[in-house]
Amino acid sequence: MMNNDMNHQEAYRAAFAEASEELKQIFGKIEQLHLRRIRVEKAVEVLGRKIGSDQPVPVYKTQRKTHLPGLTVMTRLSVTVGKQTAK
Repeated sequence: MMNNDMNHQEAYRAAFAEASEELKQIFGKIEQLHLRRIRVEKAVEVLGRKIGSDQPVPVYKTQRKTHLPGLTVMTRLSVTVGKQTAK
């Protein structure tokens, strides 16, 4: 019986290590996406000034809980209205 308990503990440790590594990768991706969002927002701001847009960029925020305790994901959606040129 003791050997069986040791096998379970080893399996649990392996599963924990694998899940921890996957979570670390997910958080790394979240950080990459956050940095990318900041770059895109700055590009939209600069390009808006270049084309003479005087309208503020509307931002919509939505929050959702995840299966991870204490982690809430906030998504910001920006809608831009560009000037159309006649051809």
